[in-house]
Amino acid sequence: MISLKGVAASPGIAIGKAFVYKKEGKFQAQHTNDARRELNRFTEAIEKSKIQLKEIKEKAERGIGKSEAEIFEAHLLMLEDPSFVENVKKNIEGKKLVAEAAVQEAMKKYIEMFESIKSEYFKARALDIQDICERIINNLQRVTTDSLAKLENKVIVIAKILTPSDTAQINKEMILGFATDTGGITSHTAIIARSLGVPAVVGLGNATE
Repeated sequence: MISLKGVAASPGIAIGKAFVYKKEGKFQAQHTNDARRELNRFTEAIEKSKIQLKEIKEKAERGIGKSEAEIFEAHLLMLEDPSFVENVKKNIEGKKLVAEAAVQEAMKKYIEMFESIKSEYFKARALDIQDICERIINNLQRVTTDSLAKLENKVIVIAKILTPSDTAQINKEMILGFATDTGGITSHTAIIARSLGVPAVVGLGNATE
């Protein structure tokens, strides 16, 4: 029997089938000769992301509660943050990066900053940045990730990491519990699990394997 040790983020015991949640969204090209086109693509992806987040926030308010849904207001503010937007634009215009790579480059900068602070709270904020940037990149590539919203059987969700957007769209009637490779007791996965009253273990290291 395989035994994995993590952090108890939400109490309880769950027995059931595992659903390994993996997200796609890869890109090959890194550089561009058409910065104007990439800037337009980035602007369009930002606007689409805003529309999606407003819809997710409304759905989260109905499904998991108003306080838990407030995280998406912070996400919306991030999309309008001049510092973040300008950082991405500089990566496109100055480094000649495609929009996806420019967003990823900006994301790394913010994540490194938050993770350098020895605080579970700020590490959780690094995940928020990742969530926002994943959404922008998915919209740049027209990738749709909605498998957690379409669960048809009761399962224990196993994932490398679950972002706020992932957990806000789940079919809560089909969730027996969560197990993630990373995360802590202040992570969004933990908060949502406790609000749903389902067991969760985070920081398992290699559960997805």
